[in-house]
Parts: sequence; structure tokens; C-alpha cells
Amino acid sequence: MLTVATCFWEANRHSVPSSRCYTPEWVDKLYRGFKRNLTVPFRFVVLTDKEYEFTAGVEQERLSTDEPTWASMIEPFRIEGPLIVAGLDTIIRDNIDHMARWCETADKIALPKSPGKPYACNAVVLAPKGQTDIHTRWNGENDMEWLRTFPHVFIDALWPEQVVSFKQYVRPRGVRQSRIVYFHGNPKMADLLKVPWVTKHWR
Repeated sequence: MLTVATCFWEANRHSVPSSRCYTPEWVDKLYRGFKRNLTVPFRFVVLTDKEYEFTAGVEQERLSTDEPTWASMIEPFRIEGPLIVAGLDTIIRDNIDHMARWCETADKIALPKSPGKPYACNAVVLAPKGQTDIHTRWNGENDMEWLRTFPHVFIDALWPEQVVSFKQYVRPRGVRQSRIVYFHGNPKMADLLKVPWVTKHWR
């Protein structure tokens, strides 16, 4: 079965200003976004620094440290695929069954192209089975840099303009045919509650 995974922890000394907004409600909203836009069976797992209360349907696992850093976003890859990993600053706004099906048959991970760069970022990661080495071989390296060392394809090449940056794509062009929008840095979704498509899909 497909697993969708994310991470949540309370802001700590390693947190940057743009990541101090997260609460358990962000986890619930991400879960509901996937639930609305996946018709295939899946489980939703959040890796946390301690026990929290989330909406029904959200499973919790503990991170390996009580003081996580962004590098801890590698920990979801201890879960055997098929797997989709997404950050909390992500909106799912249309059906993504085709991405789930891709995870069932692929032989390498898929990453979005980093906005304005020739290399990948890890805003959303599609991982088939057999990718747990990403976690078992990890020794605390930067999460994005570590993922780039593994064989990967670009989501942008598989489905152009479906997984996009808010700042680099949506803000200048509109949402168009995007299925997933990620909000790296600021602004975040909570800053855009007067934008109709944000309030429609982030709830």
C-alpha cells in the first residue's frame, strides 16, 4: 500500500523563521489534501519529536531525535515504498493517482527541479520500493544534497507544470494545471487566506 509521509516537530534552536508557523493543524490539512485527491488506498504517517493529537487517519512515528533539523526529512525513507514524502507547506489541489501509480512501478525516486536551478529539490519526493538505503546510509547529511546523490528523475519531466513552486511559478503565472503547489520560505499558505484557491484546497 502507498504511504504518504511528512514530519512535524515543535520549533527549536535549529528552526528558521519561515518554519516556526507549523502546528498540528498543518499536518491535518496536509492529510485531508491527500485524502481528497487520491482515490487509491494509502496510509498517512507523520514522524514527530513527541506525541501529538491529530485528526483520525493520521498515524504517528517517532523521529530518532528529540531535536530535529531539516536533515530529519530523510527519516521518512525508512518506510518501504511505494512512498510519497511532502513538507507541511504543500497544497494538493487536484487528483494525483497517476503519481501514486508511478511509485508502484518505477525503479528510482522522482524529485522536482529546484526553482530556477538545474538540480533537484525535495519539496515532494516520489519513491518506489527498494529505496530505504536513502535512510540506512544517511549519516545526518543535508536532506536535499543527500537525495541528489541517488539516481533520480525530475517530476517536471514526467508531468510538466504539475508540481510547482508558489513563488517561482504560481505567483507570476497562476495555478494553471498544477496538482501540487509547494511553499518554500515565505509566504506560506496561512499568509494567503484571502486567495480563493488557497482557502479552497488548504482546509
